[in-house]
Amino acid sequence: MNFPYMTMPLPEWLGPVVAKVFAKMCDDTTGHDFLHAVRVMELAVRIADELHADADIAAAAGLMHDYYRKEEKKTGRLHFGPEAIADLRGEFGPLMIPEIGEKNFDTILDAIALHESYSADVALSLDAQILQDADRLEALGTVGVARTFMFGGAHGLPMIEMERETTAVEFNPHVAPYGSVHMHFYEKLLKLADGMHTAPGKRMAAQRHQVMLSYLQQFENELGLTLPTVINGT
Repeated sequence: MNFPYMTMPLPEWLGPVVAKVFAKMCDDTTGHDFLHAVRVMELAVRIADELHADADIAAAAGLMHDYYRKEEKKTGRLHFGPEAIADLRGEFGPLMIPEIGEKNFDTILDAIALHESYSADVALSLDAQILQDADRLEALGTVGVARTFMFGGAHGLPMIEMERETTAVEFNPHVAPYGSVHMHFYEKLLKLADGMHTAPGKRMAAQRHQVMLSYLQQFENELGLTLPTVINGT
């Protein structure tokens, strides 16, 4: 079966997983659609290959990591924690465990469970580091800019919100989206490059960070936004 924008060959056992993810995520409009899953999958495989890690685990984790985004938007609950992991086990376990074994399947779920962790106190396995780096790379660069505005529009966020454009707060993944799309760059996106784990992730993030920063500076110039030095110097 052919899927759009997929450029890398996949192991045969992963085909049914791709089909299942495609069926659920192909019509998403929040920036967490099937193409996002494919791009994270392929970035994760690139990083895994460079680090001589398990590329099949990286591929499956990247493909499945945002499978419950639709439920997240509908219910207002975050689905990357225990609730999602239990549901992923029920939906994908019978499909994948006979092919890759329970240990590898658990490794995939463990990586997914921590892919939105922003705590320095949480120790990540190499597989979890690879998934997190790949997912964060997707939030940077030109694709990151496009996805940010898609996400903001889908959640009803304004492009800018003048009364709080000088106050960037710390991003909290446990809080529903709020504020403006513009301030989301400062609250989260411009901080991602400094939080990369792997050498290839850091290398790719540095270039994408500069692209995003250049875009943001032009965006602010065109809108005539005057921001404090502490923000403009990010």
